[in-house]
Amino acid sequence: MKKEPAFFSALQRASMDKGRSKFFLFFFLFSFVLWFIAKFSKEYTEVISLEIEIENIPATIIPIMQQSPRVEFTLKASGFQFLYYQFFIDRLAVDFQGASYINQKATLPIGAQFQQLQEQFLGATEIINYFPAVLEFDYQQQTSRRVVVLPPKLNLAPGYVATQIQFKPDSIDIIGPSQTIENRNSIQPLFSALNPIQASFKTVLSFPEQEKYISLSEDKVVIEVAVDRFSEAKYQLPIEMLHLPPGLVCKFFPSKVTLTFSAPLSSLREIIPSDFLIGMDYTQIEENANSVQLKVLKAPKGIINLRIEPKEAQYLMRR
Repeated sequence: MKKEPAFFSALQRASMDKGRSKFFLFFFLFSFVLWFIAKFSKEYTEVISLEIEIENIPATIIPIMQQSPRVEFTLKASGFQFLYYQFFIDRLAVDFQGASYINQKATLPIGAQFQQLQEQFLGATEIINYFPAVLEFDYQQQTSRRVVVLPPKLNLAPGYVATQIQFKPDSIDIIGPSQTIENRNSIQPLFSALNPIQASFKTVLSFPEQEKYISLSEDKVVIEVAVDRFSEAKYQLPIEMLHLPPGLVCKFFPSKVTLTFSAPLSSLREIIPSDFLIGMDYTQIEENANSVQLKVLKAPKGIINLRIEPKEAQYLMRR
């Protein structure tokens, strides 16, 4: 009788072993699935901790919380439902519109939101208990304050000046905790230019990002800037004494000052020496003083870099 080669015998034995292994693996997986379904279909009572997301807080209330509150719920549910909560639910929403807001503390009994909480769980899940029974947090009362919009720093080219800056709106409301905004009187928008400015322009600017709990009634403001070339002028002007009593004569040493100023070219030709008044008010002279600090008592609008030399003068009074 002819024998089969050893190679074919080994291959046949391996195929039979492989078939038995596949059968065993299938039976094991099928048994595990049946066990899993039976195990997780049962009802259990367990405690889970969930973060509470507070909703519908009044606009004037600013919560003060390091972190969101958490509540421990004792639930009666199937294993599948607990498995779902473990991986897909980590927070519940609570409506705080009906909460009590007294003495900077907000309080809301969870029982007032029981039905809303129950509806956020799956199917037949039953809330057995919860802790704490009351949700609360500290808060600040929000208020508003009207502040003016200040011009930003403009990078003007040499020889140019901003003759007029206008904002629309020229003031906005800052909204936030009263103790935080009570000293705010102004706000400055953000501005940048790639090249030095040489012409008038109009654009929209944004305000800088505000600190936590602070908001603005307007996010942007329109700025309109009139830009003109300017030049420098110089006058010799007499020193004057205002409100000098009748019968008194005042003589200054020196008797004149040199006044230097800059102004836009469009208005420089209209400015004349009599538009200025340099000197001192008699009612402001200190007793027994021999000299006074000179002041610009009158000057046209729109001029810049106004300087006088000397800034001080001696004087002599006589009848």
